[in-house]
Parts: sequence; structure tokens; C-alpha cells
Amino acid sequence: MRRVALLTLVPVLAMVAAACNDDGRVLRDAKPDQTQSISTTVAPDTVVVDDGSSDSLSSPSSTLPLSDEESTLSAPWDAGAAIDVRYTCDGENLSPALSWSVAPEGTAEIAITMTDLDAPDFVHWVIAGISPEQIALAEDTVPLGAYQATNGARAIGYTGPCPPAGSTHTYVLTVHYLGERTNLTDGVAADELLSGISVAELATAEVDGTFSRG
Repeated sequence: MRRVALLTLVPVLAMVAAACNDDGRVLRDAKPDQTQSISTTVAPDTVVVDDGSSDSLSSPSSTLPLSDEESTLSAPWDAGAAIDVRYTCDGENLSPALSWSVAPEGTAEIAITMTDLDAPDFVHWVIAGISPEQIALAEDTVPLGAYQATNGARAIGYTGPCPPAGSTHTYVLTVHYLGERTNLTDGVAADELLSGISVAELATAEVDGTFSRG
């Protein structure tokens, strides 16, 4: 009797299970050539992480470019500080020693300019043709292969700060990294060299300073 009761219970449990899975839909009878079963169970949502393999199902990840380091220029004075009289018309009027960041990729030559923010039409210094491998310039020195434009005093090369008596002017030294050579020579007009620098410029760095005359 025990054995018969157990056997009878099995089909009953199967019927109950089938009833619990009933979602109200009726499947059509399978055709003679349909031998595979189809699962109606919906898989849980999954998160796919893109590991770079060709099998990844996630959308391609975007990579932001790394920003270049900011270029810098250093002079014998701190940015915004007073310029030593040595580099002015009241002193020895020497071009200052400078140092700058390594040139960015693609630099063909380096140029340096000095401008007066309070008298922008007066050119104090324009020098170009400096090797892209160079990262410093000694005081009162023109590197081999470099050339200078005519300054506001109608001389070739550097002329230092020289504001009117009783005034203070701000001066900006700029190093220009150029993507192509300017191919000019000593004594070129400042406007012509400045134009060539502007066209070929890849990046710049600058330092400013002030000078007062009593």
C-alpha cells in the first residue's frame, strides 16, 4: 500500500508544478520538424564591463586625451616683481638670462619677445631661430643660428625697460614655440618677424615684471 500511494503522488505533484508555471498563454502544438525546446525564463539584468576583448557586449569606452603640462618661462625676477635695473636703460641694458620648459613635439624653432603693456607699439626685443632643443639663454647672449629684429630704438637686438620719468610700466617676456622656421635674418623689421612668429606659433609661456623711473 505504501508503494502504491507514493507512485500515485508523483503525477499529482507534476500537475501542480505545471499549473504554477501557467501564465495564461497557450502554446501551439509543435510541428513535426520542431525538436528543440525554448526557454521562457527571462534572465536577470546583468552589467557588462568592457575589458577590451572582442567579445565585450558593452559600448566602446571613450578615452579622454591627457592634457599637456603647462609651459613655463623663468627670468631673474619673480612674476610681477620689479625688474633689476641691470636690464634697463638706467643700468647696463643687458638682455636677461632666461630658462624655459622643454619644447612641445613639433617645434621647429624658438623665439623670444619682450613687450611693454603700457606702450605696446614700442618693441623691446624680438629674437628667433633658437634651436628647439635649447631650454635656456645666458645673459646678453645671442645663440649660434639665432637672429634679432630691429627694436624701438632702431638698433638690432635688445633694449630694456625705459618708461617716462615718474611712471611705472609692466613688461612681458614671452617664449614662443614655433611649428615652422621663420627663415629671416638679423636686422629684419620687428613687425615682419612678429608676424612670422604669430603664424607659426604652437605654444607660449611668459613672465612679467615692472620697472619704475623716478
